[in-house]
Amino acid sequence: MCPICGIVSRNDEDVSSQIHSPMSTLCSNSSAEAWLVSEGVSYRWPMDAQAIRRQALGQVSFATREQGSVRPGFNHTGNLSVLYEGNLYNSENLRLSLASKQKPASGSTAEIVAYLLSERYQGDLVDALKQVSPMLDGEFCLAASDEKQIVLMRDFAGLRPAFYAENNKVFAFASRKTALWEIGMRNVRPLRAGMVASFGKDGIILDKAYPLSKMNIQVTINDLVEAVDSYCALLKAAVERRLYNVKRVAALVSGGVDSCLIAKLVSDMSAMRGIEVTTYTAGVEGATDIEYAKRFAQELGLKHKVRRLSQDEIESYIPRVAAAVEERDFVQIEAGIGVYAAVEMASQDGLKVIFSGQGPDELWGGYSWYPQVIAKDGYDSLLHNMWGDLERADVETFDRENRIAMAHGVEKVFPYVDINVVKLAMSVSPHLKITSTEDRIGKRPHREAAKRLGLPAQYADRSKEAAQHGTGIHGTLDAIARKNGFTPELVEHVGYASDKVSQEKLASSTRYGYLYAEKELWQIPQHIQFFFDSVAYRSNLLNEAERSRIEQFLKKASICLNQ
Repeated sequence: MCPICGIVSRNDEDVSSQIHSPMSTLCSNSSAEAWLVSEGVSYRWPMDAQAIRRQALGQVSFATREQGSVRPGFNHTGNLSVLYEGNLYNSENLRLSLASKQKPASGSTAEIVAYLLSERYQGDLVDALKQVSPMLDGEFCLAASDEKQIVLMRDFAGLRPAFYAENNKVFAFASRKTALWEIGMRNVRPLRAGMVASFGKDGIILDKAYPLSKMNIQVTINDLVEAVDSYCALLKAAVERRLYNVKRVAALVSGGVDSCLIAKLVSDMSAMRGIEVTTYTAGVEGATDIEYAKRFAQELGLKHKVRRLSQDEIESYIPRVAAAVEERDFVQIEAGIGVYAAVEMASQDGLKVIFSGQGPDELWGGYSWYPQVIAKDGYDSLLHNMWGDLERADVETFDRENRIAMAHGVEKVFPYVDINVVKLAMSVSPHLKITSTEDRIGKRPHREAAKRLGLPAQYADRSKEAAQHGTGIHGTLDAIARKNGFTPELVEHVGYASDKVSQEKLASSTRYGYLYAEKELWQIPQHIQFFFDSVAYRSNLLNEAERSRIEQFLKKASICLNQ
């Protein structure tokens, strides 16, 4: 894990003092190494920060794999610099493909990308990055500079977070919102998946690098056997490629098909490589996820650790999760609590690489309301919604998962969102994924592949439960909100509504899923959201518009509570 940041002066002024705060925010681990790049020169941070001038790139390197620290990379002439956060699974093939007579000295990922850019650079850094982006097979965000401008880019699915902001003096970006909030930026926005942002004299300019929409993936597979055959091969390859430079790994397990299949594949492949695997689950006492996960781990002989959360423990996690995910959104915090507790266990055990089972619901049709979409609007509408959910997975899922990992100094990987797996999945007919309006479990090719790969049917065919429901956490939040004075009556009295704070919804269930499913299950409980808003406000986590609106409601609530 190697989070990045950068600051560019609008007026050619010195930014050496301003880069210190975001670097300090990202450098939460005393064992981390940190670097700055300014105008083609690399410096150790914090010792050499005084040498920075009108622009600066920064990177913090945490050791998550059995390899040296990650450093900025340069091309052979030194005019192009690259900071690369993430994994590049075809780095060796790319290195060998370089036409340059002078090959990269270190062979680091950042250096390889710098050399790839150099071969295509004709004075336009954005154009060079757009040419290179489709060549990069990995989970990443990267920053590059040609000494004239700085450019920020995310991978096609948004598997590593990146945010940007501006004021009348500087442009800035970072892997975490907090790093920008702490330098007074209160208009922070996410750079979306597959996009590139350039920071220069013309302001911040956004462009498409290699998003899903540019891949032109069409439905071409209508045979279940063909879909399953191809999927098994590609998924095994995706898991295998992520098992590099590690001696120990973790997998989060909920007892459903997605997490259990990843855990089984990781376990099978790790056994052949001498890699130790531990699985983790968190939830309330008696939660269905815990019971299924325990049984699964016992049947497969996996090392498994469980954290059973009391209501008081869940309440204590809420501000920590809000701070980690840097959101006020009900679903983001609610879904993040169980994940946070499980990742915390893995981190405490010294594990640094965690395999995630996120992705199949968007790729293979797993959301519970999808059959109702078919019944009401047909398969074309289903396919449209699946594409929409996949394209929003960066801000609705992966940013949350990665920021929780980052808060614990660990790295998360997502085999289901391997580019080859995604291309295959979205070329499979939706009729194969959900066979009818009565198909209540969906993901048929995914489930068939799981059974072929050795996953017992009781886990491969387990019906979908949202993480917050399977962990039992959802049912505790009403009591916690009321305990803190946030009731439906208070909401009504002060005229609070979540939409008055922000119109943005960060979950497919709250964006549109509730229209097709049980509304009471998926609509946001306003008194709990108000409580989460108060937590985010007190933790200083919000953009300015949200803060000012929440502040007004909290002032009214304070008057009511004190009467």
